[in-house]
Amino acid sequence: MERREEEHYSNYFVQSPSSVFHDLESEFQSPSQYDSVPLVLVRLDESPKHSDFLKYSESKCVIEDDDEKRLMPLRSPSSGWWIVLQILWRFLFSFGVALLVFYIATQPPHPDISLRIGRINQFILQEGVDSHGVTTMLLTFNCTTNLIVDNKSNVFGLHIHPPSIKFFFGPLNFAKMKGTKLYASSHESTTFQLYIGTKNQAMYGAGREMADLLQSKAGLPLILRMNLISDFRVVWNIINPKYQHSVECLLFLSSSGRHNQATVVREKCRLLS
Repeated sequence: MERREEEHYSNYFVQSPSSVFHDLESEFQSPSQYDSVPLVLVRLDESPKHSDFLKYSESKCVIEDDDEKRLMPLRSPSSGWWIVLQILWRFLFSFGVALLVFYIATQPPHPDISLRIGRINQFILQEGVDSHGVTTMLLTFNCTTNLIVDNKSNVFGLHIHPPSIKFFFGPLNFAKMKGTKLYASSHESTTFQLYIGTKNQAMYGAGREMADLLQSKAGLPLILRMNLISDFRVVWNIINPKYQHSVECLLFLSSSGRHNQATVVREKCRLLS
């Protein structure tokens, strides 16, 4: 008990008053002699006697007091859900990095798309009546076109969405077609035949002008426009580079002299995008 009480006092040096009020003469005569009492060292804690101290660790809380120590469990921050979340996040990050490296290593080049007019199977302009009984020129038209796709990728095939083709005489769109899905194998040049036509299409005022140009030396100018979208499916829809293509062809038709038939005398195609 005596030792515990000493721990609750501050440290002080206590000196006898006799050492302060001593005889000055004796100090000059005997400078090496001093009247003093032994020094007493006492320790006093500034905190209250029964204060508690908390010490934390990862999995428990330690409460200390003067009489006993108690351990109280704490909830660990590294719970099962947190561990699962960390593992999942690291897996997704690693997977994303692997996909990026794979795409960079096998990145497919831009495919080359071109269009050629195959032949005009039918081009007949004749007088008739439309669905409302109006007399006009009626056009029966059938054309074959060749879509040439050069897939330069050594790994991936090229998926081609249904292409659309339209024929124009000036601003007049007189024939149009929506194709089907196509597929070009890797590292190959593939040719697809596309067909476009119309039957008994009423041309009204344009019909007579078309017939005159068809008989002229200059020929009948027609414009073909094709639009399509292609894509490489590198990793499903996660990495899926897409390309949009637009092709325009200017062709001139001339009458062959056989039952209003026509042939292509000149054509020029260009890739717009």
